[in-house]
Amino acid sequence: MPVPRLIPIAHEPDHRTDTIGRYDGGLFLASAWDHHAYVHLFDHDGTYRNSTITRVPDRGALSEALDELLASLPGKSYGDVAVRLFQTRQDGVVFGLVDESGDRAGDGSHVDWVELYPDRLGFHEPWDGLYDT
Repeated sequence: MPVPRLIPIAHEPDHRTDTIGRYDGGLFLASAWDHHAYVHLFDHDGTYRNSTITRVPDRGALSEALDELLASLPGKSYGDVAVRLFQTRQDGVVFGLVDESGDRAGDGSHVDWVELYPDRLGFHEPWDGLYDT
């Protein structure tokens, strides 16, 4: 099954997709990675709008930085989302949902695969929103 136009991502409380959902303006994906806290915003149809990415010198302050980004989203509620592929860069780091379909194992077989960067969460058939790491 080829990569769908909208990639479902399941909300999993207390796991790596626990800060995704809806807000008054559409959908959001938020997380913290290395020294970055970020939120990606999408319209109600899952089309990418923009990202706010904050570099945090002290990794101990990542949680607080992420909480501040999330607090800025009016009407925020956590839950499953489905969004289109997108990609942006900051500080030399790729942030996005990128189609990496192809011969991933090097054995000549084709796999349809989408990777969420920089989190390194992989999405694939049956496209149910669950991820592999």
